[in-house]
Amino acid sequence: MRWPVVFMALILLLLIGCKHDVEISDGVVHTFSTESISQGQFSDDGKLLLGVTGTGSVMLWQVDSQQVEFKIPDHKVLKPVKHVVLSKDKSLILVANDNTVGLWSVPAKAMISKVNFSGVSARATITAMALSPHKDRLLVGMADGSLNMADINTRLNNRFKPHSQPIRHLKFDTQGALFLSGGLDGKIGLWQFGSSAALFEQEFAHRVTSLATTRDFSRFFVSDGLSAQHIKQLTSGAEQAKLNYSARFKIFRQSTFVENGALLATSSSKSHLSLWHTETGEELGTWTIQTKNKGASIVAMHADNHGNLFTFNSDAVLERWNLDLIKAL
Repeated sequence: MRWPVVFMALILLLLIGCKHDVEISDGVVHTFSTESISQGQFSDDGKLLLGVTGTGSVMLWQVDSQQVEFKIPDHKVLKPVKHVVLSKDKSLILVANDNTVGLWSVPAKAMISKVNFSGVSARATITAMALSPHKDRLLVGMADGSLNMADINTRLNNRFKPHSQPIRHLKFDTQGALFLSGGLDGKIGLWQFGSSAALFEQEFAHRVTSLATTRDFSRFFVSDGLSAQHIKQLTSGAEQAKLNYSARFKIFRQSTFVENGALLATSSSKSHLSLWHTETGEELGTWTIQTKNKGASIVAMHADNHGNLFTFNSDAVLERWNLDLIKAL
């Protein structure tokens, strides 16, 4: 009488063992450039794709038609391009070099203004940026661990030093009132815009290599450079799950929550995409992205509302992944 139970258990074990072999890629959608890509960002709705080429060109493409929506004239680009940001409403592109941020209007295809930023150290350069959803607040992180909190409308800027090493990650909440920071000092912190008092802080043994938040800013994922990968609650920092995998360690780079936060997608420093269950931290599978050159890696990711995940890599290749196949498992 126990055979049916044993049989079902064996079937489940076989499914779990085969999950890494399930092919979920729907293939290459398009290759947007013959040049390499150093940075990328999808628009919030996934319809536009912002990229920086290896020679420093800043391009904005339409994803569906693959046409160029806007290209900042090369002679006007602030070089070397350290960071780019596309606003939530797709109307602004921010381009930063070592110490200056240029604001470009996408509809007008013209520069609006340029603003200089500095750190506590006179030689500190820009290492991270984030623009609030309403385009009225700008965060500019610096190499010395200092952070500029700039009000774009009033031009007022508050600066403080939440980190001891370069800031690499900055994430605003849905209203631009709170933000999360992560740095090479291994520290993350939650802050209220305009205040230097941390709502919570946590320090890891190694540098923070990946930081992502859910769309509603209720949870976040953080990874240090070796073996600490956690999904935590905002705004308390309480632990929800720790990622589980058999390898000795993994290097995490890009990360994004998908399927309304039920899954987490991550990329490695190599050509790999991994998916995780956010409630348990279980690894659902790891796949190799399609590349043209050895060593290419993912620079941006976006999930739509139809079960698709899109990855854009340093070879300028846009690839689509079918998340429904993961849910079927």
